[in-house]
Amino acid sequence: MKIGFDAKRLFLNNTGLGNYSRTLVKNMEQFFPEHEYILYTPRIVENDATRYFLQDNKFVIKEGPAIFSSYWRSKGIVKDLLKDGIDIYHGLSHEIPLGLSSTDIRSCVSVHDLIFEVYPKLFNFIDRKLYQLKYKSSAIRADTVIAISESTAHDIESFWNIRKDKIEIVYQSAGEAFFRETRKEDLNRNHFLYVGSIIERKGLLDIIIAYNKCMEDRDMPPFKVIGRGKSYFKACKNKVAELGLSNKIQFIGEVNNSELIKYYDEAIILIYPSVYEGFGIPIIEASLRKTPVICSNKSSMPEAGGPHALYVGPGDVNGLSDAMNFCLDNPDEVAFQAEKSYLYARNRYNASETAHSLLSIYRKMKG
Repeated sequence: MKIGFDAKRLFLNNTGLGNYSRTLVKNMEQFFPEHEYILYTPRIVENDATRYFLQDNKFVIKEGPAIFSSYWRSKGIVKDLLKDGIDIYHGLSHEIPLGLSSTDIRSCVSVHDLIFEVYPKLFNFIDRKLYQLKYKSSAIRADTVIAISESTAHDIESFWNIRKDKIEIVYQSAGEAFFRETRKEDLNRNHFLYVGSIIERKGLLDIIIAYNKCMEDRDMPPFKVIGRGKSYFKACKNKVAELGLSNKIQFIGEVNNSELIKYYDEAIILIYPSVYEGFGIPIIEASLRKTPVICSNKSSMPEAGGPHALYVGPGDVNGLSDAMNFCLDNPDEVAFQAEKSYLYARNRYNASETAHSLLSIYRKMKG
């Protein structure tokens, strides 16, 4: 088969959707090299994350025009797909081009979350309407909608009235580096950890307040924050200063995967009390590093964390502080549960599962 991918995020996004695109496409090429994979992008950027796709002619890469690249990606690309003889086109980040459904090319679109539908107040009116127009339209026009979790699949069906039999669930796999074992003697778990964008729905302020509550009764290990943000990030930093915790809570910024793995390996626990996630990849990454997890009991997070994570309601500061204290007071029990979470994540969210599930969907679509 000739399989085309919307590779804009693969080349131009360093986190989230970029990681999803790179991992998925790499998995397909490694498990099924007999197929031809064509990557369509408005622009090629070479860096450590994208270099794999530019070496050894593993992929055919088609770069869009320098001008009107948005039009090309949303409609003009269809001419290139027809010219290239594409059998399957996969929009990796919510979108497929207009006009594709009137051709013989079969299409699928990955939908990651519907947070703009579930929590519309988190978005301004124009952005929300634009997302609804582009993303819902793509889901309606695609032959198959790929949801990255059962939670997202439920939202697609509920908010967009997409038929259930048109939706396929294919979980995101973590990068291969997260599956590599670290020797126990090299581990020194000495800090709490947060990983993710520093935005309101992720609940970092709640963690800071809960952490300070624990400080009333005991000395706490350092708390390290990986990620970046804007106004909410400033609010979090101000709260840390206000509570006199600047010597305990450290804002690291963004890090590469090898550095991130080291932070996971040295973490006593990952804390991730988000209000809503399409999937929650930090939960999977932490579990694969045998790092215990405290996370929210909402949306997709119970899927990602499985039966052995510690769950709290979003916004439950007392529940967060109780969970933190429990982890410090019961290290053997928490480590035992983390071993179970590791097996859960390793068996469920690996590259083989993702690639074989996708190929089955592509074959079914092609007929």
